[in-house]
Order: sequence, then C-alpha cells, then structure tokens
Amino acid sequence: MVISTGGVSVPQYSNVLSQIQVRMRAGLRVAVLLVVVLLGAGCARLSPPQLEKVPVVELSSAQMLEVLERSYAHTSLQALAEVRLRRGKDKQSSTQALHVQEPYQLRAEAYNFMGQMLVLLTANGANLEAYVPSRKTLYFGMATRARMEQFAYVPLMPADMVALLLQRLPPGVLQLAQVQKGEDNSLHFVLSAQQEYIVHFGTDQVERIVYRELEREVFTIAYTDVRPIAGNGGVFPRHMALRMPPQNLDLSIELEDVLLNSVLDPALFEIEVRTGVALVPLEEL
Repeated sequence: MVISTGGVSVPQYSNVLSQIQVRMRAGLRVAVLLVVVLLGAGCARLSPPQLEKVPVVELSSAQMLEVLERSYAHTSLQALAEVRLRRGKDKQSSTQALHVQEPYQLRAEAYNFMGQMLVLLTANGANLEAYVPSRKTLYFGMATRARMEQFAYVPLMPADMVALLLQRLPPGVLQLAQVQKGEDNSLHFVLSAQQEYIVHFGTDQVERIVYRELEREVFTIAYTDVRPIAGNGGVFPRHMALRMPPQNLDLSIELEDVLLNSVLDPALFEIEVRTGVALVPLEEL
C-alpha cells in the first residue's frame, strides 16, 4: 500500500491550526473543572464499595459423577493443536494434527512453523510407531514412557494421553478405585495407599485432574476455555495445560477445528511403509 504525503495549502493549514487552538482552550477549561471536582471528592471520606461474594455451588458426589460421565461420552477427538512445551530452559513449539480414539489409539502429526513434518507418531494398543522424515526412518516397538518422551516429548503412556485429551481418567481407574468426596467440589479416586487421582469439577465440566503418588504430585492437567462444538450440541475445552513437576515440564495445548465422536478408520493408526524408508526396532535405540 502506498500512502501519499502531499502538501496542504496555507489557508487550509491556518484553518486547521485555528480549530486545534479552539479545541485546546476548550479542553483546558474541562481539565481545570475536573481537577476542582476531583480535589473536592478527595476531601470527602468515601468508603470502598463492598464486593458481593458469589457463593460456591457445592456439588454432591452423585452430581460430580454425572459430570464425569459426560466426558466418557466422548469416544474420539480430532483437532488441530498449537502445542508449546517447556522443560526447564528448553522450549519447543509445533502445530499438530491430533486423532484420538478410546481407549488407547493415538495419531499425532507434528509440523514446524514452515509446515515441514517433524514426526508422525501412532500408538495402537501397546504398539508404537514413529516416522521421522528427516531421517527417512520408521521406528517401531512396544510403547513405554521413555519412548513416548523420546518422540512425543511427554513421558505418558498412550492410554494416559488419550484419556487426558478426552477429559477423563485412564482406563481401569473407575473400576478399581475407591471414591471419596473431597473439598472444593472434588472426588478422590484412590487406587492404593500410594496412588490416587483427584478430579476437580465445575458445575458442568471437569476442570482439573491431578495424579499423585506417595502424596507427591506427578502431573496435573487443567481444562479451560470451554466452548460449544459446532453441529454437535455439546461443549469441549479448547485449552489444556499439563504440568509435571518431577520432570520440570509444562505443556500447553490450544485446540481448533474440534470434532468429537467421529468414526475413525483403523488404518489411521498405522503408518504405511514406503520404498526407501529404513525400519528400526525401538529396542535398538
């Protein structure tokens, strides 16, 4: 865009200057009046306005379980995600195409800011595959936390990642845990004397899930920016913040173009091997 800076004739300039001077004099009178009013107000003793406290709605255990059941109605998730990872002083970011299906199927395509694929990761049950285009190599083998950290940068098993992305507890927790009502609208799902999940609720959404071992926080994930799903009739959080204190790790996920409960092709969670791609078992790394 080209902006012209052509000159203004002298008569026009004089008129403009006169208008500015008139406005300045008028503005000065208004300023003096405001100072007088403010000084007068300062002499009077004003009590600060009393803010009315909004009472917190206390939910029963049954109500909280009903809210949790709504999350279990989500069977699959597809979305574009802006992912930001911080581990100590190290920071990384990527755009990812996410495909998630209960109970443990995951596909994540990570791209850099130039649109180049960094890694394509799939998990189907206990099996993990990771294709790295820059190396023309497909790694495959059993999924472990260490291998998930190596390729997905987050030390969580695929089933745990799928559950958290779907705003629910990992598989088996509901069936095995003892449920105890906690404070501030929370339920404690106690697996043993050393392990428990704590779910914090809003009036109609799961707001936060905390996992603790030996009374220490292993991770917590918070769900915010809850909005309706187009054509679905439900709602879903657009922001997820995962924090893992033992690893000094923070993960932020911003979701766009969210689709829920689509029927996903099983082939989506398998990587097609093409000519020229090296196959390397994860056990050899």
